[in-house]
Amino acid sequence: MTKVLMLVNWKVRYCNEVPDDLQPPDYVCKGKPYWFFRYMSDDWDVEVVDVRSLPAIESFEKEQLRFYILQTLRVLPRLGQYGLVISHGMQSGIVLALWRRVFHTKAKHVVFDIGSFNSAAESGKALHMMQRASHSIDGVIYHTSSQVEYYKDFFPWLVDRSRFIPFGTDLEFFVPTDQAIEGSTDSPYIICVGSAKRDWDTLVEAYAGIETNVRLKIVGHVDQRYVSVPGIEMVPCVSVQEYKKLVKGSLFCVLPLESFNYSYGQMTLMQQMAMGKCVVAAHVPSLVDYGVDDETVLFYDPKDVDDCREKLKLAVDDERLRTRIATAAPLWLRENRSEKKMARDIESFLCEVLEGNVQ
Repeated sequence: MTKVLMLVNWKVRYCNEVPDDLQPPDYVCKGKPYWFFRYMSDDWDVEVVDVRSLPAIESFEKEQLRFYILQTLRVLPRLGQYGLVISHGMQSGIVLALWRRVFHTKAKHVVFDIGSFNSAAESGKALHMMQRASHSIDGVIYHTSSQVEYYKDFFPWLVDRSRFIPFGTDLEFFVPTDQAIEGSTDSPYIICVGSAKRDWDTLVEAYAGIETNVRLKIVGHVDQRYVSVPGIEMVPCVSVQEYKKLVKGSLFCVLPLESFNYSYGQMTLMQQMAMGKCVVAAHVPSLVDYGVDDETVLFYDPKDVDDCREKLKLAVDDERLRTRIATAAPLWLRENRSEKKMARDIESFLCEVLEGNVQ
């Protein structure tokens, strides 16, 4: 059995029973496998360490440093206990990677590179630090296929050590519902969920150009610039249970992302697809691997107000289209982008790293 230390760049809840208000990445339940490890063999003994610290230190590391020092310092004295360390995000991997450049550890180090190291930066001190640290990394997992082009240009030594493993959604936590509930507790609405890296201006301008009584409900973002736009309702962040309820009650969903060459927005897209919803989404690098246009999702060209407006109007007017996409999406996910499939692909790669077959 391989003893694994997993460093995650968020806070988890440590509990004795499985909570019903959190997704699997957000809790560690005593006696049960963590997150995707529940789909893997019994050969992994996993300890999860999150980023919790004193509030002032947490804030400084997250907002100013943009990486976590104390998280790694807490585990350095016992690194010798592990055969493998997994860092989810370079925020939780940079300190260990730098340490291993100087001090040898028996534990292999695998990084889930969610943000293309430093948001796919092409210059600057942070890039140089990441390049220096990355030489010690034994394996890289990434969820956006185009990231490999960035590696070729700025981290060529990692290309053969990296593996594109599509992210998988939790099809047990997010499930379809009877389409008859569309709008049953409210007047019809489109829902847009999120806050960071959303292209609000394109969405709002596109929506404002549609003549419809279907409202646009923005959840997780309140912007005074849009208060006077007819039909728009904005609400702050909600619990995951309320989020699921709002998505299931919507006519369809929209995901107006900005275009960056790293992973974000994938969970939101697939959660909504898994719940049996048609999603109108920007065709950005982070999403191209996660849907088939006009079959499981309706893509529009990023930053293109006219195309966004056209796809929104199409989804508003064509119930058969909505139903067709909403029906196909969960089936496609189960076949291609399930958490179980992701877990098995991850396990295969981790075994290759541990066996020395990834150089």
